Amino acid sequence: MRYYLPNVYGDIRSDKNGFTQLAKLKETLNSSSDDEFIVDFSKCGFFEANMSAPLKAVLSSIADKPKLVTIERLSQKIESILRKNLFLTEYGYSSICDSYATALPYRCFQTSDRKTFDDYLDIHLSGKNIPKMSQELKRKFRQSIFEIFDNCAIHSGSDKGVFVCGQFYPKLNRLDLTISDAGIGIRTNVRRVFNPKISSVDAIRWAIQEGNTTKTGSQPGGFGLALLQSFIKQNQGKIQIISRQGYYEFVGGVPKFEKLDLDFLGTTINLEIKTDDNKSYCLRSEVHSKENIF
Repeated sequence: MRYYLPNVYGDIRSDKNGFTQLAKLKETLNSSSDDEFIVDFSKCGFFEANMSAPLKAVLSSIADKPKLVTIERLSQKIESILRKNLFLTEYGYSSICDSYATALPYRCFQTSDRKTFDDYLDIHLSGKNIPKMSQELKRKFRQSIFEIFDNCAIHSGSDKGVFVCGQFYPKLNRLDLTISDAGIGIRTNVRRVFNPKISSVDAIRWAIQEGNTTKTGSQPGGFGLALLQSFIKQNQGKIQIISRQGYYEFVGGVPKFEKLDLDFLGTTINLEIKTDDNKSYCLRSEVHSKENIF
């Protein structure tokens, strides 16, 4: 079977339409009985590199089935991007040297790979113009990213791993870091623990509130997304959470909740940082001034 991504001429970007296109791909993949599935990019004008993570989450949904997936007919520009970030190497393409070091390469981490993920962040966030932070805030910031990783690794209910990718756009003063899983989604976790009838949108609304977590035991949780959102508000960046039929976007300090028409696989969180931000940040507990703190 040949499937066009997107199914009409256009782009795959980190927005509601882009994730809807990936949800359509997932739906078709899982309903197809063909032994071979060709993802055809000939109608794709532009593919945002960080979308490699949720795309792989979708493609992993048939990893246990006897189905061969191939990727074909990419434009030269898209092929170059996806060879530089190593996404296409799993589909028979060779890698290309990322001479400008702008790619945060595609990786799949297993649940036990926290140290490897920590090394990945050290290597690939370095030199990307992340705004200045106090040492304590840097620690909390990294801890918040790890909480997202842990939620994907522990609570997704998936054995496919955690898919990570990103891209630095020096000319656009923007850095994207995207973490995806192929699991059960936020809604199912919240339904199991608190509210058996909650919708995907309201489950995301619940999850971003500080202190809310489905974790049990002594390990703390429920603070990572709240801290990241506070930083993003000051930084004028963007955070997105897509899980099942829920789509959340926080940009310009304004939250937006929407329902997807289709069921998107698992959970994806995208963090977009403005890199032309010259402010210095610290925690409110560190100073008495209210400037550039949260």
